[in-house]
Amino acid sequence: MPVDLEEFINGIALLADNRNMRVTLKQSGKGAAVCGAMCFIGGLIGGPVGLAVGGTVGGVTAYKMSSNFRTVGDIIQNELTQEEKWRLQEHIVNSVRQIHPTDIAMLLPLIMNTPSLQEAVLKTVVTFITNEMRYTIAN
Repeated sequence: MPVDLEEFINGIALLADNRNMRVTLKQSGKGAAVCGAMCFIGGLIGGPVGLAVGGTVGGVTAYKMSSNFRTVGDIIQNELTQEEKWRLQEHIVNSVRQIHPTDIAMLLPLIMNTPSLQEAVLKTVVTFITNEMRYTIAN
């Protein structure tokens, strides 16, 4: 009996969310540049006090800019194309092939109840997200 792809992907997304896996959307460099620029401008305008104020304002601004962390589950459910979802499912099935599931419909409940399989699946998800989607996992 074939398993519904969306059901399988939602289960993997739930597993990733339970582990609080997040990705960063490459905003750290911009945040550092903003913080440094604000500190520099503050120092030019107000001297030592301006450095402190500029650094504080720059830090808060950088924080607001870099709060672009998303959960891996959200990325899996909402950003993957159908082809990428099929490839992710194929990667996961290949990563746990040693258990020899006779039916892919049995695979998801088995993964959800076996910690060692969860680790294998999560490693596969991390590899897929970092190599194929070029995101950085933030844990």
